[in-house]
Amino acid sequence: MAYDKKDLPYPYNQDLSGIVTRVKGVRKSTRDALVNSLKVASYLKAGANLVEHNLGARDPGECAADSDRKPYWSGLRFLTERALSREMETLSPPFLRQKGDGPYRATWACHDDYINDLLTFLFHAMNYDPQYGAGLETRGDWLITDRSFVDAVERAAYHEVRAICRMPLFRLQLIMAATADRNDGIHDAIANNYAGALEPWMKIYAETIAARGYQLRQGITLEEFTNILAAITEGFAVHQLGDPGAGIIGEDPAGNLAGKAILAMMHSYLEPIDEPSGRTLRELFESGANDDTATTDGD
Repeated sequence: MAYDKKDLPYPYNQDLSGIVTRVKGVRKSTRDALVNSLKVASYLKAGANLVEHNLGARDPGECAADSDRKPYWSGLRFLTERALSREMETLSPPFLRQKGDGPYRATWACHDDYINDLLTFLFHAMNYDPQYGAGLETRGDWLITDRSFVDAVERAAYHEVRAICRMPLFRLQLIMAATADRNDGIHDAIANNYAGALEPWMKIYAETIAARGYQLRQGITLEEFTNILAAITEGFAVHQLGDPGAGIIGEDPAGNLAGKAILAMMHSYLEPIDEPSGRTLRELFESGANDDTATTDGD
């Protein structure tokens, strides 16, 4: 059976113009056709498979059985031309199988060009939801409809940290952000990924705040609010990955550290919509400190 690009699963069936930009071809028309070919999509799939296999969450038994894996394997050394060729030979339809390195060398002038195209594709916003796969809409419903807002926040934070820790894309992002040169383009790709990840959450937070009868205090925007929550969650995810025994999250969502931090942040930046103070958090904090000082002096 002959397959076409439209037969591929999302996001490989999408228009990759402006994402894959380094394929070979003397004529622009040739390059344009190659960018959205089944062949290029298949090479991207092979690279994505290697990233998932090497950076995805692994069972302890699988790690122990992997005798060829170096003790401190890091970076992108697993994305070699040889590994890519092997992966291409095992792809399942509708992806295209290729043998040898001839088709690969005819598509990209050098391995660095392929890696750049692969990373730009993987970090594109279209790739976030397929990897995340954690019921984003359901969790948004928790925050809005659960009887206890506190329980909903703790439960959502717990599952969010767990979901991020499972994502190969998050681990890849950590590697690339730590090793990227200033002008190599990876920062733009990561920024695109953040846009895809945070935009739906921004909408959920706006709906949740309104449904729960709150509003943001003066001095903070919804975008800033969303970025702070993302930073808290990702920070705890990094800690969890590095030290799973640190007690960041346990078996029960109640009382997890990420949930505690997010509750504290929400308590600071949300105020009842029918009793707004009209003051920023800084103003409230400073006035509180002054009140405490005055009380102490008076005593």
